[in-house]
Amino acid sequence: MTQRSRRIPAASLFLSMGLRAAAGPQTEDEMAITEIIDDAAEREPLAIRVRQASLRDYEELCALFEELDEIHRQARPDMFQPFPPPARTREQVARWLAQADSTVLVAQSEQGVVGLAVLLTRTPSGFDGAVARKVIELDNLVVRADQRGRKVGRRLLAAAVEWSRQRRATHVEVAVHDFNRDARRFYESFGFSSSIDRLVLAA
Repeated sequence: MTQRSRRIPAASLFLSMGLRAAAGPQTEDEMAITEIIDDAAEREPLAIRVRQASLRDYEELCALFEELDEIHRQARPDMFQPFPPPARTREQVARWLAQADSTVLVAQSEQGVVGLAVLLTRTPSGFDGAVARKVIELDNLVVRADQRGRKVGRRLLAAAVEWSRQRRATHVEVAVHDFNRDARRFYESFGFSSSIDRLVLAA
């Protein structure tokens, strides 16, 4: 008996850097992927400033990562499981902030940090047949649950694209789990298009 392959819960979407961002973020000096986003909701946009995170934001960052992790645990308990806190170690966040090829951006409002985006530069392919590209991976984008639908995610995404442009990236890519149709619509509405669908076969 043969087993049918099925989709792994992720697809890769990419944004060519020739596309314009939907909104202009603050400049890098002013700066100092939620996967569940409902930016189409009828809610007043939230006044925020997008900036680079610092270790002073660590506790608020961990709370946002915990929200993101719980979304994945609820949707795919076969892939994601609870683990002891913190949601991300202080050392991991410090590395993201210290390295020139990665960063964490946050959406700051009067209510504190209400969203974050983690950006990582992908290692170039060693395959001679691959076209040379500089790809920035949007590793995480999450907005606090009580502030979704207020354009926070779009502002963060615009800032992430601008950060990538400033580093002469050719593309921004993000992996979206198959269960997360809202996130896929969100990224596609910004200009992202499908790149790779991953399939999995249970061994």
